[in-house]
Amino acid sequence: MNFNCSICGAEHNLDEISFGADAPMQWDLLTTAERSRSMLSGEQCEIDSKDGRSFFIRAVLEIPIRNTNSSFTWGVWCSLSEKNYIEISEHWCDTNREQLGPYFGWLCTKLPYYPDSMFLKTMVHQRAVGLRPRVELEPSAHPLSVEQRDGIEENRLREIITKLLHNNVNPNAEVHTS
Repeated sequence: MNFNCSICGAEHNLDEISFGADAPMQWDLLTTAERSRSMLSGEQCEIDSKDGRSFFIRAVLEIPIRNTNSSFTWGVWCSLSEKNYIEISEHWCDTNREQLGPYFGWLCTKLPYYPDSMFLKTMVHQRAVGLRPRVELEPSAHPLSVEQRDGIEENRLREIITKLLHNNVNPNAEVHTS
């Protein structure tokens, strides 16, 4: 699904754009000493801080685009219990991993242009090897949950994408375009 950008005039393909965070928000709160005891990779994060140990996994939160067969993807981080984190880790390359879970978690990524999205309740669903897990938000009145359930209007999505591409609102966000 293409649209002409009102800022740069370029044609952007919504199917080839996603935005994501490089780390859970908690990572940015760590001291240097805590970071040295913690681990952050492209897909998993383990934090050892004064508050104890915390475990996170990178996942995707898909928002269907109304009146289309497409969705928009946010790259997010979810906290998991240690038990669930270990189970996911042990089955990372298991071709049957889709049979495991789902796993309860808390969203640990602030998404721009939504009210505070930190700590929304989630279920994390495994997908085939090579695909990040999929996040399902608990049904609620939060606009992100509503849009995941009911879809996002194409005009609203274009507005969000335009702002993110041209305003650098979230300097920690990673932008993926093909």
